[in-house]
Amino acid sequence: MDHIKYSKNVLDPERFRDLKDLCTKHINEIPTYNFCRKTEESSNYLEEIIRHLIGRDNHVEYWVRNALGHTLFHVDGNELQAKHDAVVNGGQDPNMKQEFPLNTHILYVNINPKMEGGELIILPYTTFIQGRQILDTSFVPFEGTDMLVIKPKENHLVLFDKPLYHAITEVRNAGVIKNRISLMFSSWDYVPKIYEKHEHWSNYNPYGDKHPPKPMEFNLI
Repeated sequence: MDHIKYSKNVLDPERFRDLKDLCTKHINEIPTYNFCRKTEESSNYLEEIIRHLIGRDNHVEYWVRNALGHTLFHVDGNELQAKHDAVVNGGQDPNMKQEFPLNTHILYVNINPKMEGGELIILPYTTFIQGRQILDTSFVPFEGTDMLVIKPKENHLVLFDKPLYHAITEVRNAGVIKNRISLMFSSWDYVPKIYEKHEHWSNYNPYGDKHPPKPMEFNLI
């Protein structure tokens, strides 16, 4: 499994403390989707942390999530473009070009050791299946599919460099554990079209008063 790597204590204690403090206090202020060009200086502390870890050889898409519920199996790709087009066009375009980053990093930022559940499940030998969509709610692994289960721990980092299907199990004691915060980032060797004019985006609302993701400001330093 050379395409999956696991590293412990990737940040020094001071950097990690500052990152955890920022993400925990401002989780609701961080845009849902973000992009950092390799040719530009860091505009916030999250970008500084990412460049400290992986350098600046590539562009980087990054996002922060407090994931307490179950997430479906998915691959990391041009999800923002898919969400935008799905609302604007009244549904997903089955002919939309699927685009994938060079890799995915998951850095665990705020994880209570008493958390029950909340594991990351990676299908180490199952990459994106051509013909499926990026916003895919129906993918179910075949019985007997190899699964790698990872229990999150603070300041530990997971890296995979293929478009692997992965999911998160539900935090079973979410009434007690309020946070399961991760900083995730992916390297790109080009700037996806959706990020050509705007680098920070809100999420979308596919129900009721539908609206696509919208450009927004990110003012946290």
